[in-house]
Amino acid sequence: MMDTYCPPERCDTCPDRLVCRCLQVTESTVIEALTTLEIRTIKDLRHHTGAGEGCTACHARLRQYLMEHAYSSASPICSVK
Repeated sequence: MMDTYCPPERCDTCPDRLVCRCLQVTESTVIEALTTLEIRTIKDLRHHTGAGEGCTACHARLRQYLMEHAYSSASPICSVK
């Protein structure tokens, strides 16, 4: 069980809200992993955070997080010849 309390009226902005209920993985854990690790797929996210390893009901939400927060190591393209 979580130590912090998130009242229902604030649930949309609560960093400790659960993304994966089966394994109790929070939104902040998922976003931190996505922004600091080279995660490109749900499989990568499952491996690093455990989110999505249970019933898979959270996979649609995890895909949204991937699109919004995925790590980008893209370097600027240099076209100097």
